[in-house]
Amino acid sequence: MSRARGLGLLFGLSGLLSACGSLGIQRLPAVGNSINVVVELSSQSDPVEQGRLKALLEQEAREFKRLNPQLQVKLRTVAADRLQQELAFRTGRGLAPDLILLATSRDLLTLHQKGYATPVQLNREERAIVQPRLLASLRDGGQQLGVPLFMAPTMACFDRRRLPSPPATLSDLVRLGQEGSAIGLSSSLPGLDWILSGFGASLVPPPSGPSRGPSQVLPALQWLQHANLQPHITFVSSEEELRVGLAEGRFLWIPCPSGWIPSLRQALGADLGVELLPAGPAGPARPLMAVPTWMLGAQSSLAQRRLAKQFMLFTVNAVNQRTTALRLGTVLPVNPAIALPLKAYPILSVMDGSRRTSVVPSLQQYQVLTRHADQVVLLANQVLAGARAPLAVAPDFQRLLDAIPAAEVQP
Repeated sequence: MSRARGLGLLFGLSGLLSACGSLGIQRLPAVGNSINVVVELSSQSDPVEQGRLKALLEQEAREFKRLNPQLQVKLRTVAADRLQQELAFRTGRGLAPDLILLATSRDLLTLHQKGYATPVQLNREERAIVQPRLLASLRDGGQQLGVPLFMAPTMACFDRRRLPSPPATLSDLVRLGQEGSAIGLSSSLPGLDWILSGFGASLVPPPSGPSRGPSQVLPALQWLQHANLQPHITFVSSEEELRVGLAEGRFLWIPCPSGWIPSLRQALGADLGVELLPAGPAGPARPLMAVPTWMLGAQSSLAQRRLAKQFMLFTVNAVNQRTTALRLGTVLPVNPAIALPLKAYPILSVMDGSRRTSVVPSLQQYQVLTRHADQVVLLANQVLAGARAPLAVAPDFQRLLDAIPAAEVQP
């Protein structure tokens, strides 16, 4: 059977199974209605991935419509830097969307506090189709503010033709830079955090374990300073510069979100290598995991809210989750019933390895991180620019870390 035909059967099967209610989704009544769905386009995904995601959601909307031919699902996309402006404009006119797919859960709590979202009520059967720890990361005050769609981990991407052996540790990474390999790193908050985590100084602290003291922060800042002094290691402020730099051959190795893989594969073909991020002296890198998240709009009628919830749950049923993961090849399912054929898909296997050490911040942690992001980046850049020594910056950096609540969710 061809892959295209197999995927078509899977989509058809998903509609049949969902219609029977066997995946926690009950049959829809045959009444006319419509729901408006807005999809936030992440600044960290590339145009190729954005188009593939939009096509996938449109396909799922068509399959969902088969449950009720009179239903209209109107789907449109909005750039991440325009989402809040769009929601404010439409909410002010009573035209807020019924369902929003956020690129990550970072702003979910803030959007809820601004009145753009309403909590979702899930029964036991509905909760069972999503990993419990992911659901827990989307709660606030006992309310479920969102439902995750899938997981998109961060890994290392490299040119395997020019760099046959990727670095396994941060020390290896510096050594490669010293030997002349062009390494690209980011001075943004996610780019800094996975490096800090290798020293036990993550911006997202675990609920228990050794405290983060200056003895952990200082070596991390000293590593940043040492790495930046290498002529072939470059820190950039724009994530996009890393992706384009690897695609054009200016970098041989970069950290990369899984959403970059399609365009990098177009540029490098079989030479694209994917591996886990380098470990630090304190253990494996613990990058922040991007979790695209559904949230319900605040102005829907009861019928629209019910249909929006049905569509949301339809996208996370077992059949659709497996199809999504295999069709995109850049995301991992949130449904615990899915077992992917990792041996047949090497990139998914690396992604799964990254998932095991990745961190999903709670809504409260994300809100604090957002509030302190500029200051974290400023302090790191003072070290990178040589304006202040790591020893002088470490106490200020420590105070920022201490302000972040210790409540990790590890998928």
